Amino acid sequence: MAIQINGLITTGEKILGLDSNGNVLISEGMPTAPLSGGSYTVSGQIGAVVAAGLAANTTLMSMRLSTSSLKKAYITRLRFLSVGSTFGASGGVPGIISLQRFNGATPTGGTARTLNDQIEGLNYGSDMTDIRDNNAALTVTSVNFGSVVSSALVPIYIAGAMWNEWVFEPPVPVVLNPGDGLCLRTQTTMAATQTWVYSYTFHWYEKP
Repeated sequence: MAIQINGLITTGEKILGLDSNGNVLISEGMPTAPLSGGSYTVSGQIGAVVAAGLAANTTLMSMRLSTSSLKKAYITRLRFLSVGSTFGASGGVPGIISLQRFNGATPTGGTARTLNDQIEGLNYGSDMTDIRDNNAALTVTSVNFGSVVSSALVPIYIAGAMWNEWVFEPPVPVVLNPGDGLCLRTQTTMAATQTWVYSYTFHWYEKP
């Protein structure tokens, strides 16, 4: 006679069983809602170009976990797409944009974004309560910037419909504690004659 063991995890249910010969059987059950927390995404895109020669240390996008949260956020994926608008000069030096930690205060300005609940109606509400972006710069009064998590070049776009995709999928999630945030921030001055636009999507989950 088979023995069945049901074990709940945050992303669904695994069913473990033994057949009549004692062999372990593993099968996927129906997805279940988390006991606390949930899984989320957020997407954003700008409606105006990033100016040519944008200065280093300019914050274009931010997301911050509430200071009063009883959960942590685990960032599992970022997809960032940039597309040239006004061409740059051949032989120019590409700019660098980074995913960087911050805390101390919440950036302001720009366009606020609404997150997506991956298990609609079953997740607990997200504590990632502030997500925003801008084509020029967010205001970062009293924000303390921390370590750079990942970086990518913004190439020189010199002809045609050129674009660049940056996908960050860490082998271990980036963990945010209450009050911590992540931002997309330039690390160098962008190309002098080039303008561009961008979009992004973040994936994460939250749990105590």
